[in-house]
Parts: sequence; C-alpha cells; structure tokens
Amino acid sequence: MPPPARFSSCAEVRAANQADRSERRDVMTRPDTRTRILVSSLVLFNEHGEPNTTTNDIADETDISPGNLHYHFRRKSDIVEALLAEFQADARTVLQAPTGDESAIDEFWGFLQLLIELLAAYRFLIRDTETLVDTYPKVNRAVKGFVTGLLGAFELHIHAMQRNHILGIDDADVPGVGRSLALVAVFSERLDTMSGVASGIEHAASRIAETTIRMLLPYTEPDAAGPLQALVERYRR
Repeated sequence: MPPPARFSSCAEVRAANQADRSERRDVMTRPDTRTRILVSSLVLFNEHGEPNTTTNDIADETDISPGNLHYHFRRKSDIVEALLAEFQADARTVLQAPTGDESAIDEFWGFLQLLIELLAAYRFLIRDTETLVDTYPKVNRAVKGFVTGLLGAFELHIHAMQRNHILGIDDADVPGVGRSLALVAVFSERLDTMSGVASGIEHAASRIAETTIRMLLPYTEPDAAGPLQALVERYRR
C-alpha cells in the first residue's frame, strides 16, 4: 500500500467541500488514487455522516470501482484511521507555537484562519465524536489530543499578544479566555444547528472568526484596538 500523502493545508478537502457535486470530479483530477479516496470519504462523511456512508458510496464519488477502493483500503475503518492520521498531521501544523515577535496580531489571525479551515475540513470528527468513538476508539484519543493542543495554542497566542502590549490581560485570566475562544471555535457550528441557523461553510467560518476576535476586544490595549476592530469588521456578516 502506498504511503499516505499529506493534504496541503486541507486544500483538496476545502475545494471539494465548496464545489457542488457536478464539479467535484474536476477538483480531484490528481492521479493519486489513495488521496482521491480520502478526499471523497471526507466530503461524504462531512455531508452525510460516517455511519451513513458506505464504501460503495465512496467508490462512486471517487469514480473508481469497489475493487480498486478495496486495493487501497480493505475496510471503511482503514479509511477512518487514515483520515485520523491526516487530521493529526494537519493539526500539528495549525497548532504550532507563535514566534512571539511584534507581528503577534498577524500570527494570531493566520492561526485562526488555519484553525477554521481545519475544523471545516474535518468537521465530521468534531460533530460526530460521541457516535464515532463507539466504533473507532482512536477517534477519542485523537480529538482529546487536538483539544488539549488547541487550548495550549490559544493561551500561547494570548501571551504573545500580552507581551507585545496588544492585550492587557492578567495571567490568571488567560486560561479562561483561551478556553472560551476554543469553545467558540469548536462548538459554534453545533450551536448554530441546535438554534436552527442554517448557513454555508463560508458564513459559519466568518461568524467564528468575528466572534473569536470580538471576545478579545475588552482586553485590548488602546493603541492596539484599531487592528483588532478592523478584523472584526472584515468578518462581520
């Protein structure tokens, strides 16, 4: 079996998610069949849920025979485990510590963008965690590791903005603020679903970004308020 290929900043998944069904085959024109299978699986899992997606559905979406899919992945569980590996690799890229230099706002903005892309690309893992862990115990470990890393990353970015006189926040408040930001990022889509708010991926992403940045405004130093407020306006819908 060929080695896994990294998704480049979730680009294939994002493109496939945003394309409508008639355009998806054009999105996945690369000859790497294994990657095409994973992209197709992720799109279908995100749309319909993993339990409602069969290997025949995946083969049809990828435009290959079931036998060809079986050559690369014997069972659907193998696909799920491969996607977990992709998720963990992409998450490690997103959750890198900030450098802490004077571009702390830009670093935080870049981190937030990548985080939102990651959560959109693998949203079935976050949305369906409780259901998935009953069948795939490794999902629980992967999601727990991600959440732990996410909390740490938010705290590091807050500290970086604190050191660069962007945020005036007490050290004791940093964990609580970081946790609140993580809650918005991870569970905003669930809240929208429960409240009956229906919107596409782009609107959901903009709402997450705006809310996350807006939550930092009360802690912003006067001289730094302008750039953060500009980011809020950029994402306001």
